[in-house]
Amino acid sequence: MAKRRAAVIGAGLAGAAAARALSDRGVEVVLFDKGLGPGGRMSTRRAETPLGLIHFDHGAQFLTATGEGFTRLLKDAEAQGAAGLWTARTVSIDRGGNAESLREKTRWVGVPGMSAIVKTALSGFDARFGVRARRVRGDAGAWTIHFEDGHVEGPFDRVVLTLPPEQLIEFLARSDGDFSDLIAEALNAKLSPCWAVMTVPGNPADLGFDGAKLLGGAVRWMARMNSRPGQDGPDAWVLHASPDWSEAFLESDPETVARALTEEAFIRFGLPMPEWCEAHRWRYALVTEAPGTPFALDPTGTLGCAGDWRLGPRAELAWDSGDALGDALAD
Repeated sequence: MAKRRAAVIGAGLAGAAAARALSDRGVEVVLFDKGLGPGGRMSTRRAETPLGLIHFDHGAQFLTATGEGFTRLLKDAEAQGAAGLWTARTVSIDRGGNAESLREKTRWVGVPGMSAIVKTALSGFDARFGVRARRVRGDAGAWTIHFEDGHVEGPFDRVVLTLPPEQLIEFLARSDGDFSDLIAEALNAKLSPCWAVMTVPGNPADLGFDGAKLLGGAVRWMARMNSRPGQDGPDAWVLHASPDWSEAFLESDPETVARALTEEAFIRFGLPMPEWCEAHRWRYALVTEAPGTPFALDPTGTLGCAGDWRLGPRAELAWDSGDALGDALAD
């Protein structure tokens, strides 16, 4: 009997978890991702700046783990030098400038960046990047994936989709099959955007913290990159805007966003104005309304969707979602 094959669209945590679950059950897996590398919102931006090379974690800032499977992944990554504990000065600062330490917890980060953890999870898999899947055609046991550049892959016995809800809806609407229930759930999910700014101050400055959750203003989070294990370059920071501010300025140009957030950080905390900076828009960043189930299947039981948008705004939930879908499709 020929070995079953599965296509996984999306090489973030959910896609990696699904791939591992399928592979553990004897299914041959190929992953496809439109990005140039793995990670999704755990991507790491490698930037050559006037002050040197910096790895910016401009999406997910750190990970926490409660379940056995996700904890095992992080410990495996640590053993391979791809993850470490972020033992930094983390605080919460209110509108009046009053700071208090955040609750103690084990915070994991990738080394030298968050994408290293996803790379560990994808080790040994056939993962293809820079390819944008547009639709699926065929039927149960004979799915083919059609790509933006015109080429086709398949047939596949199983298909895993880990796209954000809006992209999933567009993908399924162009595809063959009865996906009405999957589309309805995706339509009801809600995700907030987030503008992220990567900045290298003209002069290093100790602000009294390495990571800060902020109340009031446009900036909701600040983190000092060179406080993280494996990062010993020049002083560099990531600024995340609040969901409301990001929504209001969603279509603004990156230069305007970068200027607004770095000016606020300067005025509020004295972070020196940048020698280099760049803004990145995460259009689908924070899950605010989720279906509450880890995955959903089409009527044939051979195609399904997963991702953090199904359970909530934590990286571990993306892993749990993909793992559950992989198990279901391997049956």
